[in-house]
Amino acid sequence: MDSNLKIDELPTSATTNTIQRIAVGVHGVPELKHDEKMNYLGEFRERIIRRLTKKQVAEKSIFPEIKEALNHKKSSRMLISGTLSPQFTDKYIKLARKMKKSYTMIHDPELAGETGLVVVSNDAVDIEDIDV
Repeated sequence: MDSNLKIDELPTSATTNTIQRIAVGVHGVPELKHDEKMNYLGEFRERIIRRLTKKQVAEKSIFPEIKEALNHKKSSRMLISGTLSPQFTDKYIKLARKMKKSYTMIHDPELAGETGLVVVSNDAVDIEDIDV
């Protein structure tokens, strides 16, 4: 048996770094707050200015709170669930275009919850009540 082998030796930083690289290669880069983001069309909760459920997006009229949110000084874009029919989303797409805000249809099978539309900022806004 090798007398230089130390069973209770702690791993070196090089060993730890190698293990981390292997884990990233196998599992991908760790994502912050993945579950939270899947409830808000891929965005962090603290970046959301206003949110509508899928049922609210399907209503005939446009919610004035969404227009106000698009006018918010920190608003950058609108995200819309890709599971919704164009007959429900077109009015919000036209509103975003009219207000010169970008919009994105989000088609991700991992998305969870009932979020149908969010108006978001590039930075945290920490608005307590985002629901309309």
